[in-house]
Order: sequence, then structure tokens, then C-alpha cells
Amino acid sequence: MGIKNTFSAYFVKSIIKLGIAGLLVLVINIGFAIGGINHHLLLPANEPIKKAETIQNEVVHADSIDSSIIPPELDYAIFNKKTSEMIKSNLSSRNKVKAKEAFQNPSKEKMSSFIRFDSKNESILIYYNLKVQFANAEWRKVFPNPGVWLSILSILIYIIYLFWRIRSFSQVIIQENQKLIKVARKIEEKDLNIEFPHVRFNEYKDVMGAMESLSEALVKSIQKEIQVTNSKAEQISYLIHDIKIPLTVIKGNIELLEIMATDDMKDNFTDIMNSIQQVERYIQEVIDINLNNKQINMKKEEVAINDFMWKLKAEIRSLSNNIIVEDFTDKGTCLFIDTNLLIRAINNVVLNGMERTPQDEKVQLVVKQEKNCIQFIIIDQGPGFSEEALKKGTELFYTENVGRTNNSHYGLGLTFTEKVIKQHNGRMKLSNNASHSGEVLVELPAQIRKKG
Repeated sequence: MGIKNTFSAYFVKSIIKLGIAGLLVLVINIGFAIGGINHHLLLPANEPIKKAETIQNEVVHADSIDSSIIPPELDYAIFNKKTSEMIKSNLSSRNKVKAKEAFQNPSKEKMSSFIRFDSKNESILIYYNLKVQFANAEWRKVFPNPGVWLSILSILIYIIYLFWRIRSFSQVIIQENQKLIKVARKIEEKDLNIEFPHVRFNEYKDVMGAMESLSEALVKSIQKEIQVTNSKAEQISYLIHDIKIPLTVIKGNIELLEIMATDDMKDNFTDIMNSIQQVERYIQEVIDINLNNKQINMKKEEVAINDFMWKLKAEIRSLSNNIIVEDFTDKGTCLFIDTNLLIRAINNVVLNGMERTPQDEKVQLVVKQEKNCIQFIIIDQGPGFSEEALKKGTELFYTENVGRTNNSHYGLGLTFTEKVIKQHNGRMKLSNNASHSGEVLVELPAQIRKKG
């Protein structure tokens, strides 16, 4: 791949370009100064001294100084020796003050920027500063130091170029990062139709290669998941077969017994047949819901909490006498629910608690109202959920009975319950309480309404 395609090489190239741009600005400055001097637009730094030397003899041997002999490039001030009065000057106001101080106190420090020539009656102070100046006197007054202005302009141009290079550099990095981010999001969304774009730097190519490997691993994972799902479907088929055979045998025998039964007993047989048919419907519905990931058809309606609790208690009494129901709800509250489906869901949790509770102990169902939520808390008296059960308790076919010796439990109840609760916009949580017993919280938020 070569070092030229690395991020480091690109960074070094950018630095070199900035250095070249700086040198170019410097060369332009030097070229402007040389060109200005050659075309008499600018004066060299030592030009005032050279021009002053051309008039030195004429000034020294004269009684008075004739301003017409002074070259136009020079800035000067002429003083009367006797009166110390400034007779003539083309200096700026600031330099006139300096010239007066230098004439009256001709110390080395005061005269550092002046050349002095004396005639018999007058003195001339010629100003110099050993820097490039404009040849035009008016321009010298407005721009006394063109080198500074040129430097400021050059620095400004260079800063603009610097910001442009930084922006270009950052855009390249952002574009490369966006390519990685786009692929990462595709992988996160488990999109298998990923196109891996070409990236500029070797470092990014390594990351893109890792993402491509991750995508391949994702494909294999999804394929494995499909296999697991197919295997689950096969297990469901076996489960349907295993359950339906004994149910069919039971139904057939019940029908035979019903023929021989007396009229008083026929009602009992009818109840048994209805229960068997209900079991068949429950099993098939739960299997369909979890196998095909379908939504449960619900018929929600507004139900007063006291009416719902009356029906729930009636169902629970038919399950066992070892269940304690404690109701702490506001009787004026209403729920927007599918009553039958929600009762079935809660009953599944209660039945699960009964299986975990010893026969001489009781399962607790505590119903209470917390702000805008109704909470159903089912507490068993068993040994509590295992760490695995707390994580996988609502997964399809999961059961803590590893050997499945209890044929009445197939790992369907809590899965069905969780789906029903979620479709009511609620939540279900498995935990262990302070007594290390299992506790299941069923919470229905934001479906509470007050009667008018």
C-alpha cells in the first residue's frame, strides 16, 4: 500500500505546503521591495544618507542653506543658528518635535535619527531611519513605514491561506470518517447489503477491513439465528404434537363418558370439555404469537379497577386457595385494557409463583396504585430466581427445570405475559426480594383514567 497513502504522509504534505506558502509570501515581499527600488517607487534604507552626502560640501561652504539643492527624497528641517527657529521643513509634526529637541540638545541619543550639516548661519537636520520608504514625500507622510504595512498584509494573506488549508484538511478527515460511520450504522442496523466505499488512507483501510470482517461475522450470526429459529419452530411442532395427542385422548374418553353419564353429570363434562378447548386455544395462540412475532389482537375498553379486580379475584380463587390478594387501588380509577387477556397474563405469573411455593405456604398478589400506574406484585415463597432466570425468564421455552421433569411447564407462560404487558404499554420485571423469594412486578403506566 505504501507510505504515501498514510495519514501521517498526508499530514506532512500539508505542513510542507504551508511552509512553501510561507516562503512564497516572503519571496513576494522581497521581490516587491527590490522591484519598488528599481522602479524608484521605494527608497533603499541607506538612500537618505547617500543623498545627504551629495549636498554636504555645498551646505558647509554656504552662508545660508538653499532648499532647492535638497533632493526631494530627503525629509529635513532647517534652523537659524542664532534664534534656534525652524525656518523650513517637510517633516511630519511628530518628527518636527524630534528635530527641535535634537537641534537644541544635540546629544548622541537625540541625534540618532538625524544627519546634521552646518552652514555659516543655518543648520540642516536630515531625517533617516534605515528602512525602506516611499520615494514620494506625500506617501512617506501617510505611510511612514511601508515595510510594516507590507508585512501585515502578507501575514493576513498567509493566515487566510492557513485557515483554508486547515478547513480542506478537516473536510478530508470528516469525509473519511463519514464513510466509516455510514458502514458502522449499517452494521448496527444489521443491514446485510453493505457497500464498502474506497477510503484514502491506509489506517482507514485497516478499519474498513475490520468492519468488513465484522459484517461477515454478522452475516454468519444472522444465518445461525435463522437456524436457531428454524430449530425452535421444529421444537414447537413437536410440542404441539406432544400436547395435542394426550388432549385428543382425553377428549375422546370424556365424550364416551358423557354418553354414559347422567343428566346431573353432563354439566361437569361440559365444563371439562370447555377447559380442554380453552387449553388448546391458549397453547396455539401463544405458539403463534412467539413463533411468528405477531401482535396479539386486543379489544381494549375502559374498565373500572374495582370491576377488573372482582374478575381477577374470581379467576384466582378457581386456581387455588393458597393465594392472598391485597388490593390498595383507588376505586375511582379506570384502566384501558383487554380484560380477559390481561387476567390470563397475570394468572400465568401467579401459576408460576404457585409452582415455586411450597404447599403449606401462600402466594401473595399485591395490587397498588403509584402515581399514574397500577402495579401487580406477585410474591412467591420459593427459593428465589437464579441469576440465569433473572436474565432469561421471559425467553420462549426457558425453564429452570432443566430436565423438564415437570410436564406442566413448557416455558411459555412468562413469555406470553410479557408480550401482553408490552402491548398494554407496560413492563414486567423479575427480581428477588429481601427475603430471597421470587417477586414479579407487572406495571401498567399511563392507561389510568378518572371517571367523570
